[in-house]
Amino acid sequence: MKMQILVLSLVIISLACVSAYADEPNQLTPIMVQPGDIHLSMNFDKDFVVKRGHKFFAAGQGTNWEAKDGVLVGTQSTPEYQAKKKASGKGHLGTAPRLQFPNTPKDVIVKYSFKIVGGNKTKLLPMIEAGHHLRRIYFGAKGSTLLVDHEKTSIAESDFVLQPNQWYHVMLEIKDNDFLVRFQDGPTIYGNHPGVGADFADYNLGITATNKGTMYIDNMTIWHAGDVVSDWKDTKAKPASAEAR
Repeated sequence: MKMQILVLSLVIISLACVSAYADEPNQLTPIMVQPGDIHLSMNFDKDFVVKRGHKFFAAGQGTNWEAKDGVLVGTQSTPEYQAKKKASGKGHLGTAPRLQFPNTPKDVIVKYSFKIVGGNKTKLLPMIEAGHHLRRIYFGAKGSTLLVDHEKTSIAESDFVLQPNQWYHVMLEIKDNDFLVRFQDGPTIYGNHPGVGADFADYNLGITATNKGTMYIDNMTIWHAGDVVSDWKDTKAKPASAEAR
């Protein structure tokens, strides 16, 4: 009986380890703009903790981010941090893992894989944004929305609902007033609006998980967006009409 329990425990541990990784690589390539210089490229094969002053990342609102076992893992802030923030009355308790990327270019291509485990969706989370509250894709309980102007303006909508415990491969392309989000074997969501190309104080990329959830990130590359590809004008209507779902 003890041997059976041991074998079963090892199987469970093995399955848990396997589930921490994406089953297949992110094969998406840019279709709207040509990739320019690489801003960041990381597969998280070396362990590290995101601490204050990290070269590429900032852990937002006291949340915890650590690269281990080949993926970057984000969890909520500590109970002590939350209690301190709650006592101050200023909010931002850090209950949703939030990762920020200082000095992200305005026109940008972002490619990575991610999974969210547990937690609850809110009216603003989970999301990916380029410029805080300025250019965002929000993954709601009933669908996904491209938002600009501090979430005041929706420029594209899809009935795509992000599922828990599932790896996704995503690519964002932002150039001038165009905002394109694509999922491998999933939807394409495209919007055009002056709010995308407006001048902001910063354009820093931000990724936030569910409230009290855990996020896994792998194989991330960020490029400066180059010139628009030659046939984009001929194909730009297709993502909005034929592929969004």
